Amino acid sequence: MSPRSYRRIAAFCVLALLCSQQSVFALLNIDGTRNQVFVFGNITFAYDSNIFSSGTDESGDYIYSASVGVELKRRAGIIAVNARAVFDRQEFQKNKTQSAWNPTFYLEFNKTTGRTTGAITINAYRSSRADSAVNLRTQTWNFPLGLNIKYPINDKFYVTSSSGYLKRSYTDGSGLLNYTDYSESIDLLYVFTSKTDVSVSYRIRVGQTTLDTTTDQALMFGLVNQIIPKLNGAVRLGFQRRTVDKTGGSFNQITASTDVTWIVTRKLNIQGVVSRDFSTTAVGGSVDSLSAQLRAAYDFSRRYQANGGLGYGRNRFLDGTTQGRRDEFFSWDVGVTLNWSEHLRASFSYNYLHNWSTLSYSDFERSGYSLDISSRY
Repeated sequence: MSPRSYRRIAAFCVLALLCSQQSVFALLNIDGTRNQVFVFGNITFAYDSNIFSSGTDESGDYIYSASVGVELKRRAGIIAVNARAVFDRQEFQKNKTQSAWNPTFYLEFNKTTGRTTGAITINAYRSSRADSAVNLRTQTWNFPLGLNIKYPINDKFYVTSSSGYLKRSYTDGSGLLNYTDYSESIDLLYVFTSKTDVSVSYRIRVGQTTLDTTTDQALMFGLVNQIIPKLNGAVRLGFQRRTVDKTGGSFNQITASTDVTWIVTRKLNIQGVVSRDFSTTAVGGSVDSLSAQLRAAYDFSRRYQANGGLGYGRNRFLDGTTQGRRDEFFSWDVGVTLNWSEHLRASFSYNYLHNWSTLSYSDFERSGYSLDISSRY
C-alpha cells in the first residue's frame, strides 16, 4: 500500500471521529463499576529527521502509526485486576524495512486493603526505537515482571520491597546482545511528619549478557512525599558500585534518583527529574548515565493544555569496545493538547535533541514533530 493510501485512510478515520455524534466503541459495565471494559485507539502522523540517531546516516522519514486496544478493570474482592492489550502498527514512508508491529500485553494484580499491600505486574511488549548508544534502530521483545510490597511495622516505620525481572531479546538479526536483569530494592521509611517520610534504601541489580555479568549495589538516603510546602515527590541520594565478573573491573559513583513536582498554581505545575545510574549497552558495555529534565504544564482550560520541557544528559562509556567515549546531550520539546470531548483527544508536539560525542558517528542532531489523535470509550 502506498503512503498516499495510508494518508487517505488516516484522514478518513480522523474525519469520522470528529464528525460522529455517537460512540463507535462501547464501554461495558458489569455489576456497576466492579467490572469495566474500555476500548481505545489512536493514529499518529510524525516526522523524524534522524531515525537512526546517527552522525553518519542522518536519514529522515515520515512515520504513520495506528493502534487499537482493550482494557479490563476488575474491582471485585480484595484483589483488583487490570489487564490491557494493545496492537500497534508503525509504517515508515521511505525506510520500509523499519516498519513493524509493536504489540503490548499487560496484567496487574493489586491488593490495596489489609496490613500488607502490593502488586504483581506481568508485561510483554515489542519495541522499535533508535538507540543512541549504538546509533542504530533496534527491534526487541521485552518481558518485565514486577512484585511490589508494602508492610507497616508500626505507626512510625514501614517497609517497601520492589522485585524485578527483565528479559530483552533483539529480533532484527543485528548481532546485538540479549539482556537479562534481576533486581531487588528494599526501603525502610520513617514517618517524620504527617506529610514527609525519611527513607533508607538498598538496591541490588544483576545484569547478564553472553559476554559478561554485572552486579550493581546502591545505598541511598532521602525524603519522600512532601519535600517542602508545594514541592512533592521523592529525593534520594547515595553511593553505588558496579562490579564486572569476567574482567574483574569495578566502578564507583554517587547515585541519585529525584522526581519532584511543584504545584505553582491551579493551572501551572513544574516537574524536575534528576537521575544518575549505571546502565548496560546493547553491545555489553557499562555506562555511567547522568540526566536532568525540567518540565512544565499549563492548563488554559479543561479543553486546552500546553506543555514543554528542557533536558540535559551526560554518558560516560566505561569499558568494552566503546571505552573512553563520552556523550553530552541537550533537548527541548513543546506540545499542545486539545480535549475535543470526554472521549476524543488531539495533541501536537515538536522535539529537538543535539548529542555531542567524542566519536564522530555518534555526534548528531535529531528533531521531529507529531500529530496524535486518540479516542477511548
